[in-house]
Amino acid sequence: MRAGLLAISIAAAAYAAALAVVHALGFHAVQMAQSLIVAPIIEELFFRGVVQSRLRAAGGVSGRPWIAIGVTAVCFGLAHLLTASAAHAALVIAPAVVIGWAYERTRSIGLCIALHSAANAVWIGHWSI
Repeated sequence: MRAGLLAISIAAAAYAAALAVVHALGFHAVQMAQSLIVAPIIEELFFRGVVQSRLRAAGGVSGRPWIAIGVTAVCFGLAHLLTASAAHAALVIAPAVVIGWAYERTRSIGLCIALHSAANAVWIGHWSI
C-alpha cells in the first residue's frame, strides 16, 4: 500500500515538474527526460516494487519467481498498449523479463530503474538512426 502511494506521489510530482520543464526546455527535451528518467522511475516502482513483489509473496505463485516475473512482464507490455503500438508493447516484454530477473536476484529498485533507462536509451538510439 505504501509503495503504491509513493508511486502515485512521485507520478504527480513528476507531472508537475514536466509541465514546468516543457515551458523551459521545449518538447523534445521533455520527451527524452520522460523516457530516460520519469517513466523508468514510475514504472519500476509500480511493476517491480508493487506488482512483482505482491505476486511473489502471494500464495498463488507458490514461491515460483518465474511466474511472478512472467506475469509482471506481460502486464508491463499490456500497459504499453495505452501509448504505443502492439508491436512496441510486445517488444518491451523481453527487457521486462530481464529487469524482473534482476529484481528477483537483487531486490534493488535502483538497479531496475537503471536497466529500464538503459533499455529506453537503446530503443531511442535505434529509432533515431
